[in-house]
Amino acid sequence: MHMQKFRISLFASLFLLLSSAFLISCSGKKKTETETTTTTATTDNGSTATEEMPKEEEVEGGALNKFFPKKEGVYKVVYNQEKDGFVQASLEQDGKEVATLAISDLSANMDTKAKYEKSTMKVGTYPALKKGSKGTAILVGDRYQVNIRSKDDSFDEDMRKAWFEKFDLSGLANLK
Repeated sequence: MHMQKFRISLFASLFLLLSSAFLISCSGKKKTETETTTTTATTDNGSTATEEMPKEEEVEGGALNKFFPKKEGVYKVVYNQEKDGFVQASLEQDGKEVATLAISDLSANMDTKAKYEKSTMKVGTYPALKKGSKGTAILVGDRYQVNIRSKDDSFDEDMRKAWFEKFDLSGLANLK
């Protein structure tokens, strides 16, 4: 009888210990408002300046979906990845993937934003970058990168540029 009470007590203690460990491990890191990002820039006279700024919170991926193009004719947008600050979709033509469409929140990615400042390429009024031979990306509202990557040779650079116009870019530019 004494041994049975000991086993029950031991089992209960072990259960509580494991439950506590599980809850602590699942809690994850909470975002703090004091996180900062450091930017270093070279001034006109050659000196460097470092600025520390608070990091902006990335928008939820679901908030970006409404800015993607809608189904149009034989083209269909199929969402396949969504996380904080990022959404990706496949553009299908008659069931075949011809391109990937993506929106990324660059609020914490100063290096990528700096590349757009140096770019001389534009798509409409937006600064643009070539991403290899099959990709084009634009910067919207100094925060969001909209990227189109061809998956089929028929979907060329002119098609990519035309599909940027099908996004709600002015709405995206106003998203905070």
